Amino acid sequence: MKKRKEAEKASGNPRGAGLKNMTASVLAERDLLISILETLSQSRHMDEYLKRLAEQIKKYSGCCCVGIRLLGEDGNIPYIAYTGFSREFYEIENPLCVGSDECMCANVIMGNTRLGLPSYTKGGSFLSNGTTKLLASVSEEVKSQTRNVCNRYGYESVALVPMKHGDRILGLIHLADESENKIPPETVRFLERVGVYIGEALHTFMAEEALQESEKQYRDLYEEAPDAYLSCGVDGIIKRANLRATELLGYSREGLVGRPVSDLYADTPDGKAAAEGVFKRYLAGEEVRDQELEVKRADGSSVWVSLSVRPMRDKEGRVVASRSIMVDITEHRKLDQLKDDFIGLVSHELRSPMTVITGAINTALTEAERLSPEETRQLLKDAAAESESLSNLLANLLELSRVQAQRLVLYSEAIDVKRVIQDAVDKIKRQYSTHTFVINLPRRLPPLQADPLRLERILYNLLENAVKYSPTGGEVRVSAKPQGEHLVIGVSDQGIGISPADQEKLFAPFQRLEKRPSGVRGVGLGLMVCRRLVEAHGGHIWVESEPGHGSTFFFAMPLSQGSPR
Repeated sequence: MKKRKEAEKASGNPRGAGLKNMTASVLAERDLLISILETLSQSRHMDEYLKRLAEQIKKYSGCCCVGIRLLGEDGNIPYIAYTGFSREFYEIENPLCVGSDECMCANVIMGNTRLGLPSYTKGGSFLSNGTTKLLASVSEEVKSQTRNVCNRYGYESVALVPMKHGDRILGLIHLADESENKIPPETVRFLERVGVYIGEALHTFMAEEALQESEKQYRDLYEEAPDAYLSCGVDGIIKRANLRATELLGYSREGLVGRPVSDLYADTPDGKAAAEGVFKRYLAGEEVRDQELEVKRADGSSVWVSLSVRPMRDKEGRVVASRSIMVDITEHRKLDQLKDDFIGLVSHELRSPMTVITGAINTALTEAERLSPEETRQLLKDAAAESESLSNLLANLLELSRVQAQRLVLYSEAIDVKRVIQDAVDKIKRQYSTHTFVINLPRRLPPLQADPLRLERILYNLLENAVKYSPTGGEVRVSAKPQGEHLVIGVSDQGIGISPADQEKLFAPFQRLEKRPSGVRGVGLGLMVCRRLVEAHGGHIWVESEPGHGSTFFFAMPLSQGSPR
């Protein structure tokens, strides 16, 4: 009954006028409005609504073709629904754009209807009941500026009626028929009123679709976020979780949602106390930011997270739920611990040579009269050896800091590899006289384009590493040979060898071997510096070793262009 009253009001004929006085056209108008309102209530989607609407308007108007265009944000005005038009006509007319196409459809949708011309109405519509006569009445120049597709396909009667929401035109209704005088002006005026109803409905549909799209985007962002999202009620039950939360905590969605949040508390007293403290702060309405917390996974293992919690309130201001973000910082904490351990080791390695140097010099000064020349010489020799170790450690630290700060600059030149290898071996011999060093090189080596000081640093670190892991009196061998586009240099020792597990982490930051000979000093810095310097030259480094059979460290450096092979 309500729909019928609205239809009668829109048609301009209240029910009180009596059905006897209603003309057939008025009844048709009322029936169309009722159908439009009923279709609106029955349609869930805008496309579905417009398809039904096109059929209803076709039936009401008696025209053979009806289409409905909508204006998109990109300026395109495609047919969202049509009936009666051929597929060929649809494919030609569908891809219209108000920004590039000159046509009546674009004029009506953009509101460019020039009053005073008989083809345009006061309501902003276009109407022609004889398109051939209309085109014959204008100049060839005017005709060339418009598409005139309707006339080419034989449509003599054409009407374009805007659909409006307020002052905004959302689209148009396109009526077409092959007969002349098929569309009375009264029909167009009525459809202009109908266009307002349809515009209101379209605005509602568009708003709902925009809301649904916004909600979908939010859900997608929530679900696919790189960090774990959780929502927890004041009862301590997890209400919602995204995919990353299930991955981080090791639960299925069903296993996590509905679970008490206390199940995630770490088993340690400190971890449990910290988690309970966060929950109490949330219940009190306090926002928690970047709280580092240990939480328990489904398999009982633990993971460290940075937790932020925001209390959500109802209209009365009461806390009803939480929005929590967990960022996995387990690897970050491990790296921090490695750095702390490394700093401790470096401090120890700095103190050890300084203790020897200071002790030797003080003894030589205070006991000069008592000490024999040989004893004094030994003290100074010890101090010199430790000074060399200290200098090497500081040089490696300096190289590492340059690499980390991306301030490493290579001063490359064509160098004699044999000379650099010999210099590095001579230098290591002065410090470690207890080992035998063998250089095994071909008679002729191509020159290498590299930084000579950095190449010597690489060789010295590898030689020192070989000495430390070789038995006293052991042999350290150095080899080099061209292989394809690279020069491959190797340093071999007779040490304890390296397990496959240890080989994987040899060149990683702040790593030392689990199994190492007793008394071997060092912080695992030399090999990391070797890797960084080799890679800075465009090369690569690796190790070949078996436990109990010694090790050979190889590095390959690109040969200079035009080098002899």
